[in-house]
Amino acid sequence: MMYGRIARRVSRRTGTRGFASEKELRDRLGTIKNISKVTKAMNMVAAAKLRKHQDALADAKAFTKGVDGIFFEVEETEKDPLFIPVSTDKGLCGGVNTFVNREAKALMNSTESFSLFTYGSKSKSNLGRAFGSTMIGGILDCGAGNPVTFGEAAEVAATVAELEFGEATLIHNEFVNVISFNTEKSKIPSAETFEAEAESKFETYEQEGDEANLMKNLYEFTLACKFFAVINDAQTCEQSSRMTAMDNSSSNADEMYDKLLLQANRVRQAKITKELSEIVGGASAVQG
Repeated sequence: MMYGRIARRVSRRTGTRGFASEKELRDRLGTIKNISKVTKAMNMVAAAKLRKHQDALADAKAFTKGVDGIFFEVEETEKDPLFIPVSTDKGLCGGVNTFVNREAKALMNSTESFSLFTYGSKSKSNLGRAFGSTMIGGILDCGAGNPVTFGEAAEVAATVAELEFGEATLIHNEFVNVISFNTEKSKIPSAETFEAEAESKFETYEQEGDEANLMKNLYEFTLACKFFAVINDAQTCEQSSRMTAMDNSSSNADEMYDKLLLQANRVRQAKITKELSEIVGGASAVQG
């Protein structure tokens, strides 16, 4: 009995070696065809969203152009720095999140003491495993897939402004064109540092209005403008990368489908040839 079981096991194992059957190939072809349909649909959706996000990004750049250069780098501070990686909430968008998380990891590994505040679920899940003890908060699903508004960016800025840090570093992607983007780092001083040094930085400018809250209001508005531009950049990069990734996936699926279809046709032709040979051989045996 024991030898019989061993023999049956060996026969089943050796029987699985070789080419796939025609039915298995047809099942694979159906799966690949369904995958291709999904990726092509996602490509079309991403292309439609990309145009909308490009228009929103152009408006955001024009709106925030006037406050570029107001933030200055902090020379020395006793408080820990803050790192803010800006990622996406959904995947299937190429290396958009990989480059941001990789840059954030490099910065944090070279810093002894710091705090982490994430934007987007992909940075939270990726960086949270290695730097969870330093994470002090995060923001998810801002805009719900639509281009972020200035009001939503202002809420993000207000949350960051309430945090305790010496200097914050934004790690984000900057949209270049449909097939490329750059991963950038932007420095942001804390509200306390900005208000303390703003008088000397802007002493050549005339100031009007509520002098007590003037610099505080300027900081909040500038920070909101910064996040408004950065988040729109990140969203545009997400859609362009998803469109490119889904286009590549569709091309790979179509190429794989053609190869498997050729293989399935060969298996089918071999089966037909074998059956014809058996018929001819049987007929010859009867006649002989």
